[in-house]
Amino acid sequence: MSEPSSPVPPYARLAAALAVAIGITALTIHDVAIERGGPGVTCDELYHVGYGKRLVASLLRHGSRFFTRECVKETFAWSPEGPPVHPPLGNWILGWFHWLFDPAPQELSQLAITPARFGTAVCFGVLVFLICWAGVHRYGLIGGLAAGCSLVFMPRLFGHSHLAALDAITVLMCTAAVLAVVVAERSGRWWAFALAGSVWGLALLTRFHGLLCGLPILVWIVWQRRSKGVVPAVCWLASGLLIFYIGWPWLWFDTFEHLRLYLSTSTQRTPIHVFYLGRVWDDTLVPRHYAWVMFLVTVPVGLLIAGSIAIFSNWLPRSPQGRVSTFVPQMDAADFLFLGTIVFFLAIFTAPRVPVYDGVRLFLPVYSMWSLLVGRGTQLIWEWISRMTWHCFRYGPHFVLGSLFALQAVGVVAFRPAWLSYYNLLVGGLAGAERLGFEVNYWGDALTEPLLAAAAQRANKGETLVFGPSLAPYQAAGILLGSPALAEKEMVVVGWPAGAKTPPKNARWMVMYHRRADLDQIPEEIRQQPVVSEFSCQGVWLARLIQLPASASENSP
Repeated sequence: MSEPSSPVPPYARLAAALAVAIGITALTIHDVAIERGGPGVTCDELYHVGYGKRLVASLLRHGSRFFTRECVKETFAWSPEGPPVHPPLGNWILGWFHWLFDPAPQELSQLAITPARFGTAVCFGVLVFLICWAGVHRYGLIGGLAAGCSLVFMPRLFGHSHLAALDAITVLMCTAAVLAVVVAERSGRWWAFALAGSVWGLALLTRFHGLLCGLPILVWIVWQRRSKGVVPAVCWLASGLLIFYIGWPWLWFDTFEHLRLYLSTSTQRTPIHVFYLGRVWDDTLVPRHYAWVMFLVTVPVGLLIAGSIAIFSNWLPRSPQGRVSTFVPQMDAADFLFLGTIVFFLAIFTAPRVPVYDGVRLFLPVYSMWSLLVGRGTQLIWEWISRMTWHCFRYGPHFVLGSLFALQAVGVVAFRPAWLSYYNLLVGGLAGAERLGFEVNYWGDALTEPLLAAAAQRANKGETLVFGPSLAPYQAAGILLGSPALAEKEMVVVGWPAGAKTPPKNARWMVMYHRRADLDQIPEEIRQQPVVSEFSCQGVWLARLIQLPASASENSP
């Protein structure tokens, strides 16, 4: 990593990064509990928590026998009707954090969402530490702090850090892989590249995205070292693949068949509906500019500007010494790796027939890479402001930059806890995005506890609560599991039956979240029933409790 001209002492770098990371981890943990104002249980959380608990319970029960063929087959069982095959590292993390608070570690049917969410929040804190440390090291104290804090100011990324799913963990591992190879390049030794490859192996063990982030890294190593890049590239590649193989016992048996299953199920499955530009698309047919547009409209405008300044600073007027900044040098090879990773991820999801869905979560690592460019751009802005004359106000530069940066936090505050519904000012916020034909709430996080408690308050004990749109068979169980109010009333939660025209028999209440891609699975006459309670943001409804028509529910089979 390049050193700024006025470097921050190593102990100060570490102290600054730790302080920011600890504070942000605490802030994130504060909002993970559903009953304390956190996001509602999303579509995939119950599956990932259950998988994680199964891994931990099997290891604790079998000990060294965990690695035998029979045990591996039982523990890593995969059903063609289930979700795609996933590597296990993210689920191990969720499973161990669940185990810390689990009163019945061997009862696989007893699950809790909130304890596993702690694991994601801690991983987000580690991500903040890495970004902040790298930013301080490369750009200076202001740039490093800005890079770390910008992760929180990106509501989509911050929202995923509250969920017991793989997305935020994937961002951490991909970011760590990129930063590790930058450190290895600075060392230049083969064993440093082998260690960096081991970090990449952890990304491979988390999700398919590890493979995606590895391609720009490999190209970058060869580009940096030219003819001398063969040995470092081989060391990096071999180390990563070895960690991937060792860390996933499922690959130890029937290796090639299991690899085929892993690669095929990651890309070949039932299409998922996407609402974009006012209509519904299958995930492989979405317009190819989707990823670029969604990135541009879901990052706060100030952070887009700061990152853009970092990129275009290479073409700005320079001093006689050849710099646009006293302390921040021209973009170096590592900065181009960060930018190249961003472009590569967005380009992958621009390619024809590549599925893209669920907002921005498939290319979420782009956001952490952008935060590093935000750090560089903010340091440049700081120095430009500092050069101005501030006769009347000694701390004028601090006030101006602090105010500009604080404005970027408005979205995080305004959208709490439905951060996954955030859109920036380029489209007029959420209200403008809805008018322009963007999705409103794709994962069900808007089904918050106050709305579910309103349903429980009105329902009889043991009554059925319908919800929709229903995306997966385990989604209903997850909603019930996450709500103390529904559990206290011993309610039954069922998804709206596919193709049904009327609700289940004797059901009087229904909660809906505003997933426009699949809202049509609920008949129009049901959606137009009286709204009893609503969760909205910027005048747009995100989730609703409605009272079902008595005649329809009574006549249902």
